[in-house]
Amino acid sequence: MLRTHYSNQIEAGKSARVTGWAQDIRNMGKLIFITLRDREGIVQITVKADNPLFTQFKEIHKETLITVSGNAVKNDRAPNGFEMVPDSLEVIANSEIPLPIDVGKIESNFDRRLDWRFIDMRRPEIMAVFRLESEITHLMEEFMQKESFMRIFSSRLTGAATEGGTEYFPILYFNKEAFLAQSPQLIKESVLASGVDRVYDIGFVYRAEPHHTPRHLCEYASFDLEMVAQELEDVLAMEEKMMQFIFTELNKRCKHILDMYKITLDVPKKIPRVTLAEANEILAKMKVETEKTDLTPEGERKLSEWAQKEHGTSFVFVTEFPFAKKPFYIMRKGKEGTLSFDLLYNGLEITSGGIREHRYDERVANIKEKGINPASFDHLRFFKYGMPPHGGLAIGIERLTMKILNLENVREASLTPRDTERLTP
Repeated sequence: MLRTHYSNQIEAGKSARVTGWAQDIRNMGKLIFITLRDREGIVQITVKADNPLFTQFKEIHKETLITVSGNAVKNDRAPNGFEMVPDSLEVIANSEIPLPIDVGKIESNFDRRLDWRFIDMRRPEIMAVFRLESEITHLMEEFMQKESFMRIFSSRLTGAATEGGTEYFPILYFNKEAFLAQSPQLIKESVLASGVDRVYDIGFVYRAEPHHTPRHLCEYASFDLEMVAQELEDVLAMEEKMMQFIFTELNKRCKHILDMYKITLDVPKKIPRVTLAEANEILAKMKVETEKTDLTPEGERKLSEWAQKEHGTSFVFVTEFPFAKKPFYIMRKGKEGTLSFDLLYNGLEITSGGIREHRYDERVANIKEKGINPASFDHLRFFKYGMPPHGGLAIGIERLTMKILNLENVREASLTPRDTERLTP
């Protein structure tokens, strides 16, 4: 048996068996202190010279995986208020010396850390990023269940580029050309034709975008939902409610992680809504240059600052982007506009969504206007048989995690980041 307890389950005055890595070793001559680290924290192992295991403990070096059994003795100066006095030691796996990167307080080069990602994750603050990210997805699913959404599992192989354009990865599928899905959009829409009115999906999506910025990945985890809806406000209200739930629960369930990063999460009471035209007016008053048809990175940052100052939240919905900037499946508003939105949080777009074009003829016309051949979209046939009006959204999970913890680079929130250069580990 590797363990009877994790480090945070041990009680002073009781015996325990723990397994973890020797994070720190201090040999004081006649006394050895070992800080043992497992997934839940640390425990101090104290070995005196008269302990029969003293010689064995002297031979242990940093990051060796060991199992220790013993009694937990009260000691107010030790982590957690106790120390373990061992009566057995088993070396599970030795660690080579030196380590490829430091897992203590010495900061390594970021790319070097990514090369050794799973050693780097032994640092508590790095592991905390992915534990928070895991909890975010748990909360998303919990909220979806409360709101009667059905989980679907969309294929990440497709015969057509979902979003149109050229930002896709072509692959050879036996003797046919296929693509890695840019989103599950067409599948989640098509499911609504079956009679299910609310669906969601979580999985990787792929964008062949040659960007070298701290905010872009070529492969990222996307949370997608689609629901029967006629009004854009229905979709906005659903995401607003979900963000309120997620942030409320993160404050409860992940307080130790937020404290580690010195983060206080403000739960948005009401997320402000502004059209793109209104956003440009706000930015003009702030002396920020705009592109008129889209938001620049600086525009996103400044608009979040405005929302924080005027509405007490760094969340802000920006709506009604021009059709030229949105995919073919977005419902148009007038000749040039759309029933679309982006959600900004803490200075970055984390969500894109809107009301979809459910009418077959109009959808085909939109596809043609984008310069795409409708014949390449098999999903269109489902729109001939009573497709309900609907809308939806997609959230970049790494981006959301990045902004919650104020990380500098989205790759810090990706377990195995795939950018224009990296395919390992």
